[in-house]
Amino acid sequence: MKLDEIHKIELDILLDFDRLAKKNGLRYYLSCGTLLGAVRHKGFIPWDDDIDLMMPRPDYEKLIRLEAEQDPQARYQLVSWKNGRSAYPFLKMVDSYTTIKEKYMREDALQSVWIDIFPLDGMPDDDKKIRRTIRRINFYRNLLLLAASDPNKGTTPLMRLIKRILVPICRKMNIGRICDKIDALASAVPFEKAKWIGDYVWNEGMKEKMPKTILQAEDILFEDRYFPAPANRDEYLTRYFGDYMQLPPEDQRIPHDFEVSWNRKVNEGSN
Repeated sequence: MKLDEIHKIELDILLDFDRLAKKNGLRYYLSCGTLLGAVRHKGFIPWDDDIDLMMPRPDYEKLIRLEAEQDPQARYQLVSWKNGRSAYPFLKMVDSYTTIKEKYMREDALQSVWIDIFPLDGMPDDDKKIRRTIRRINFYRNLLLLAASDPNKGTTPLMRLIKRILVPICRKMNIGRICDKIDALASAVPFEKAKWIGDYVWNEGMKEKMPKTILQAEDILFEDRYFPAPANRDEYLTRYFGDYMQLPPEDQRIPHDFEVSWNRKVNEGSN
């Protein structure tokens, strides 16, 4: 598929998720590159190929419970390590009519076109404690990435050698238990009592630390539709990207390296 086709599928997933969230009274916000795209391009960043959302931990936990109740025949489905359909420690919503093969992932690690849904967790006031938790979580995250990767593919000969040694070891580990460990570390600070919040489970370091006031919502235009976003998005985007209105150099405008195809005709089923 071409990138504009992938964008259309992802937008349809987002619209379905938005209906689910509104029906169940769940808070969520556009985040990361998706929020940047909304502010700078009124939609997708032209070379980006995914959608990122964030949810306060209490709403995220409700969404996990909804995952267990969903129709297994539905086109748009929530997937996670909890239902054995993902090797990541966060939720995704996917279009089950599609298949993705990522370049550096093992042959049997097929996925569907997705949107990512990350929990916002409470963080302590002490930055040293935050950094310690981030280091521990990222150690487990690296184990997950190695377990799902193709040991015969790498960006350099050294990386291929390292992967051939480590990947077999990591694959013997229980992916679900590693994800549970990350989830437990991330949610250790009670959300309601925390002054600071952020995405621990798939973090970008200390730039994740945000004041809780970021949860004040304001709708923003994204691909001719309105979706919730942090009202103080300038603070959020500046912390993440610096001068976020400045376009990156052309050699950095690179999408994910994957192939997308249909595995089922759309008219074979309904939403």
